[in-house]
Amino acid sequence: MNIFNTLKVLSTIWVISLPLLSKADVLVDVTATMVAPACNIRSENASAPLLIDFGTLNVELLTQSPPVKKFSLYITECDLTKTLAAVLNPKNMNTITYDGRGILGTSTTGLGIDFSEVTGGVNRLLEFNKKMQIYPEKINSTTSKIDLQTKLVSTVPVNALTLGKYNSSMIISIIYN
Repeated sequence: MNIFNTLKVLSTIWVISLPLLSKADVLVDVTATMVAPACNIRSENASAPLLIDFGTLNVELLTQSPPVKKFSLYITECDLTKTLAAVLNPKNMNTITYDGRGILGTSTTGLGIDFSEVTGGVNRLLEFNKKMQIYPEKINSTTSKIDLQTKLVSTVPVNALTLGKYNSSMIISIIYN
C-alpha cells in the first residue's frame, strides 16, 4: 500500500507540474484606425424616411421623357476640409444595370431609379454599391448640402413592364473619401 501512496503522490506532482513544463505562445496584435466623427444628413424638412413620389404616370412617358424628381440633402457635423463621398445601397431591393451602371431596382422587374448629384448645376451620375465623390455646397459655417436628382427609367420595353404600384428604398451614407 505504501507503493500505491508513493505512486499517487508522484502522479499528482506530475499532473500539477505538467503545465509548468509545457509552453504555449499566442501573439496578439492590436491595431486601430482613428477617424473623424460621422456626418449627419437630413432632408430639407428633416422628414424620415425621405419620400420621393413620382405620382401616377402614363407608362409611355418612360420612352419619351423619363420623369425626374429633385431633392436636397443637408450635411452637418462633417469635417468639410476632407473630401466626401456618398455610398448608395439598396434596402430590400436589388440593383439593376442601366447604361452600364448599377441603379436602384424597384418592385417592378425592369423598372429602375437612376440617381445623379446635380449640385452647382453639374450632373454627376451616381452608381449603387460604390463610393462616389460628392461636392457639397456650403450653406453656412456648420451646414452644407448636395442636390440629387432621380430619374425613373425602364431597362426593358415599356410594354413588358407590369402596370400598377411599385416601390423601392435605399440607404444613403456620407463618408470621408
